[in-house]
Parts: sequence; structure tokens; C-alpha cells
Amino acid sequence: MMPLSHIIDGVHHIAPASIALMEAEATISHFAKGERLVEQGHPCHHIFFAAAGLCRSLHEEDGREDTRWFATPGDVFTSICAWHNNEAAIFSIEAITPLSCYVIDFTSMRRLLAADEGIRQWAMRLLAESLYVLEKRYTIIGRGSARERYEALIKGRPKEMINLIPLKYIASYLKITQETLSRVRRYK
Repeated sequence: MMPLSHIIDGVHHIAPASIALMEAEATISHFAKGERLVEQGHPCHHIFFAAAGLCRSLHEEDGREDTRWFATPGDVFTSICAWHNNEAAIFSIEAITPLSCYVIDFTSMRRLLAADEGIRQWAMRLLAESLYVLEKRYTIIGRGSARERYEALIKGRPKEMINLIPLKYIASYLKITQETLSRVRRYK
């Protein structure tokens, strides 16, 4: 299991004292495969730091699921709508495999942000990186061929991780059918 200090440092290096403040507020939570960490349409009150396992974000509408992103050990995630405006989550977050996360509640995180400049810088870097990834994803998904989308997904990710994600989730993320995904993977 990845230590919280490594996850924090992976986003942006901050002083050990700032990391210690975050570690003091964090608890560890374990989720079973298929369990929801965040439920679409419900409040979310936590920031999650993935330590082991995989999860995905999904939006459900008219009985269909749309996978938005995947998180692996070292990733930090939450519902931005809940964090920013106290709104209900507009997507769910679900464990793909057994998942362990460090968790900090919003109240504690806001207190840490108000008290520590290093943590504020860390949070700004996290938000900037999240926006960067979102822009890149929508550029690739919106313009790339099925092969280009798949190659962008697997670039820089361990093959073992990709193999743990059910094909239906990958196809949903790439906005292609499972049949197209199978063809792309066959000719890779």
C-alpha cells in the first residue's frame, strides 16, 4: 500500500511538516470491488488519496453509464461540485478492484488549507493538474480515432493496471463500442 506521504509528494513536493499535518487528519478506508465511495446525486464530504487498487468515476443517465476517469494508486480525487459549492455529486466513484484510500473530510481539509501555505500550494497544483488532464482527455476523446484514444489511455500506464479494468468500462471511457475496442486491441 502506497504511503500517504508518497501520494502527497507525487502531486507536489511540500515540507515534511505540511505532510505531517495532512497525515494527522487522514484515516484509511477500504472498499470492496463494486462498492461506491461517492454516489451520484448524494453529498460527498471527503477527499480520497488512492493507496492501493483501482476505481472509476461514472455518470449514470437514462440507464446508461458513462465512465469519466480511472484512478490508480497515487491519485487524489473527490467530487469537485461537492468541494466547491456543497452540491450533490454529479458522478459516482466506484471501486473496480478492492480499494484502499486515505480519506480527509472537507472540514479538516479546509482548515489545513487556511492554516498552511505549503498545503495551499499543493492543492493549487492538484487542481491545475486535474484541469490539464481533463483538457487533454476531451481533446483526445473528441478528435482522435479509436486507436488514438486507446493508445492515449495506455500511454504511461502499467499494462497490468489496464488488464484489471473491465473492457466495458474502457470502451465507455473511450466512447467506443466493446467490439471496436476488441478490434483496436487485437491489432495493437
